[in-house]
Amino acid sequence: MGQSLFFNILTFDWPKNNVPFFFHQVEQTSYPRLHRQVFPNNIDSIFPGISKSDQKFIATTYEGDTEGFTALDIDFKTENPDLVKQFYNRKLKYYFQKKRNQIVKTNFIKENQLWIPTISKEPTKYKVFDKYTLKVQLGHVTDFPELVISYDGQSKVWNTSVGELLAEVSPQFFNWVLYENTLRKYEELATLENVDYNKAFPIVGKQLKIALELPTEAPSRENRYKLYLDKIESFLDAFIRVKEFQAVIPLHNTKLVEVSPIRVNVTAQESNKLTFGNDGLDIVPFNGVKTHGPYKKSPYNKVHLFFIAHESDKPVAVKLNEYFTKGLGFFKGLQSFAQIIFHTEKNFSIFFKDKDNPIAEIQNLLLNDRNIDRDLQYIAIYITPFTKFEADLQKREIYYKVKELLLKRGITSQCIDANKVMEQGETYVYSLPNIAVAILAKLKGTPWRLNTPKKNELVVGIGAFKHASLDVQYIGSAFSFDNTGHFNNFEYFMKSEVDILAGSIVHSVREYASVNSKPERLIIHFYKSMSDRELEPIEKGLRDLGLDIPVFIVTINKTEAEDILVFDNSWKELMPLSGTYINIGSNRYLLCNNTRYSTTAQYKATDGYPFPIKLKIDCNKPKELEQTQVIKDLIDQVYQFSRMYWKSVRQQNLPVTIKYPEMVAQIAPHFDGDEIPQFGRDNLWFL
Repeated sequence: MGQSLFFNILTFDWPKNNVPFFFHQVEQTSYPRLHRQVFPNNIDSIFPGISKSDQKFIATTYEGDTEGFTALDIDFKTENPDLVKQFYNRKLKYYFQKKRNQIVKTNFIKENQLWIPTISKEPTKYKVFDKYTLKVQLGHVTDFPELVISYDGQSKVWNTSVGELLAEVSPQFFNWVLYENTLRKYEELATLENVDYNKAFPIVGKQLKIALELPTEAPSRENRYKLYLDKIESFLDAFIRVKEFQAVIPLHNTKLVEVSPIRVNVTAQESNKLTFGNDGLDIVPFNGVKTHGPYKKSPYNKVHLFFIAHESDKPVAVKLNEYFTKGLGFFKGLQSFAQIIFHTEKNFSIFFKDKDNPIAEIQNLLLNDRNIDRDLQYIAIYITPFTKFEADLQKREIYYKVKELLLKRGITSQCIDANKVMEQGETYVYSLPNIAVAILAKLKGTPWRLNTPKKNELVVGIGAFKHASLDVQYIGSAFSFDNTGHFNNFEYFMKSEVDILAGSIVHSVREYASVNSKPERLIIHFYKSMSDRELEPIEKGLRDLGLDIPVFIVTINKTEAEDILVFDNSWKELMPLSGTYINIGSNRYLLCNNTRYSTTAQYKATDGYPFPIKLKIDCNKPKELEQTQVIKDLIDQVYQFSRMYWKSVRQQNLPVTIKYPEMVAQIAPHFDGDEIPQFGRDNLWFL
């Protein structure tokens, strides 16, 4: 493969001998307590029967011999790993907080995140902190204890104190605060004696950003591999590659660990290929559609396209219609590029007057002034006067209400930013292919499909999106596909509705089996680890259908800035080849998913530098996981499904099985009653 891969990991030695830890059976006010999940393996040898009792906590001093505490020798290699990790996390916190006087934030599993202040030459309203997490893991990718150092991006601490801000900002918008060099929850301040709110400075989170009316920043397009590695190396030089740290953690050396070749594999070469019109093949969606046409054109040949825009954006509508019909640059129009047969009728488009509250106006014109012909298939082009980074939530809400209004009338829509059209001029040509494939997909065409033989299996994707303003996590589910990437349908509901989730998945299986033969296996792409409580009703539903089939659960989540990363030292941009996957222990894998397909081809920086995604593979029939080819096929499938994103002609790093449900979950809570109109249940209106 010609790669030189390494992790963001350092290794260190196990203690040469057993280490005596000291415990007390009764919790002690002045000493740390251990939850029963962290009890030593042999705790019954000093406290007989305690492991089978209902006792939740004991006290410990770890290595400190204290009167009244009982010693127990700890063999770090064989001991409860949670106890060992907690011991090292405690040492790390002491070193950084007490010895190096740094701000340390500890999460619920006792891992430490350091907040290191950056130096700014210009005066600002806030201080910026670089965040680093130190995570101890035991023998995941080597035979030794491992220290994972990840860069978690930046946070801002407002220079104006909570005490001063309360005059203009409601306390409900405060989440974390920096108080006397310690990070605390805002609610925790009320429990402190003699607290001075003028010494508490708020962290700028989503809610406070809204309250302070701060603009939403566009995401950076720079190479994060370089940025993150530079940050990690600087952190190592300042805090780890120093003599004092060796007394805390006896590192083997301070060079980041190379990836053992035995842990590395690649997806099948065929997984890069997509099928387009006339069975043409290509690995680049744009080239494939342009050369061969879409895999399947829209079944509708009576498409009526119309515009919805503010009256000041009429010139934008005229320009877009010209692009759609006659083309721009290399884009020769919707019909030429995506084989979309459409007509734009004069005087049908809607141009509203009230930019800030247009819904009633649009609704009135649609109902009373426009003749909707049910023999036609409509698609609305909504030209929004507000960017997606608009700070005013009310203005951003208009987009969702327009979308819902149209869906209720059986009309799908495409949203376009008016400012981008005018500002980008001739370069807007690069956006037009993305718009074309999204419109084609919304009109039930198929821009491309996976180049894989059809198998008798069902793939169901479940994703989630947490709405900060509502503090509710929604699930868009269950998105049902066959193994070629053909979309069947989806249902949407809230996180708490576990039984509905199971019923939806089983319903998808029944629908599939009614058209095809019974599936040989069910594959669920889940946004988190699936609990037994969530899996049990699915298995029961399958049994009720008479299906004793393997159910594979592939947990898919981003590793971005919060877990293990992998870098390729053989390439100056550091991103590993697409399709590279690495075993990181316990049926977990890192999958590199990008458009760097070879070591020789020139890479386009505009494609971005996505981080790998982390996979965990489980099965209700564990023996299935012993087959190497089964694992390889499942990873290949995740990789392939990331290429089925029809909102863009660029490959994404997340598969649509996770991405599409997340997109729905972002939009649907803005609809009345959290309900998606029936028309929107079997098409891709959300692209």
